[in-house]
Amino acid sequence: MVGICFRLPMASEKIAKVLSFEGLISAPFTAFKPNGEINEKIIPDYVEHLVKNGVKGVFVNGTTGEGLSLTVEERKSIAEGWVKAGKGKLELIIIQVGANSIKDAQELARHAESVGASGIASLPPLFYKPPSDEHLVAYFKGIADAAPSLPLMLYHIPSYSGVEIVLAEFLPKARAAIPTFCGAKFTSTDVRDLLKCHTFTEKPFKLLSGFDEVLLPCLACGVTAAVGASYNFMAPISLRVLDAFKKGDIKGAREIQNRVLKAVQTLARHGQGIACFKAAMNLVGPLDVGAPRLPLVPLTAEALSQLKEDLKTLKAEEWSRI
Repeated sequence: MVGICFRLPMASEKIAKVLSFEGLISAPFTAFKPNGEINEKIIPDYVEHLVKNGVKGVFVNGTTGEGLSLTVEERKSIAEGWVKAGKGKLELIIIQVGANSIKDAQELARHAESVGASGIASLPPLFYKPPSDEHLVAYFKGIADAAPSLPLMLYHIPSYSGVEIVLAEFLPKARAAIPTFCGAKFTSTDVRDLLKCHTFTEKPFKLLSGFDEVLLPCLACGVTAAVGASYNFMAPISLRVLDAFKKGDIKGAREIQNRVLKAVQTLARHGQGIACFKAAMNLVGPLDVGAPRLPLVPLTAEALSQLKEDLKTLKAEEWSRI
């Protein structure tokens, strides 16, 4: 208990940093070698690429990073690589630690704390799904207890997790039980829930928009930061959405957001979303993150050829221009 109490002031400083963060956060791909092993050596160059394109943070081992297709040791290696390479260059490095085994989640949380991550996030349990908010709070408290100096967030993505909650009701319950709980990555289109999440003005939560193609409506609901897969290779466009919104140029922001929407929908039509985005990343450059790991499968030769043509039509060469 003494150790936990000692680390709570440290957590308060880190929570304040999370709450004040504004800008784009990449959901980085996990790079794989041709033999299927992880390629963590690419991470320093990956950091440089993101910083050059205006990205200020990373959300590691999430959906885009194929975190649940990695072993615990692989996830540790990837997390450590991002923390080491991002030190002094990235403002936020959030590690997704969710796992079906609470022991694995706690081990990953402790590791994230030990290597110096900015914070942790977790998916809800994906097999034994929580039947109530109280059950979900208990799961998150188990994770928080393993890393008491780190801010903790829920990775809310009901389309993947199958866990449907009213986030605005869950957030205060979680914070009442967990001092380090500070918000959520909101990968949902329920803007009513998102809007209500921003009514806790005296002691706000941090909500990170998680769907790249609806960043603008999320900004209107109070969001100031976003996590996305497209920010790996087309961040400057979404940065222009943020800039136009801040200036009150809603028409301009909407026009740019529609370009993002068209790009995301076009890329995703060639196969599974992550496989499509990985292929686009490899084609647009300057990094090769390899193919996805099973159960995801790479694009067929025909789909890859069609993707190349779509990238030309979308003028992908303009995506990295700030």
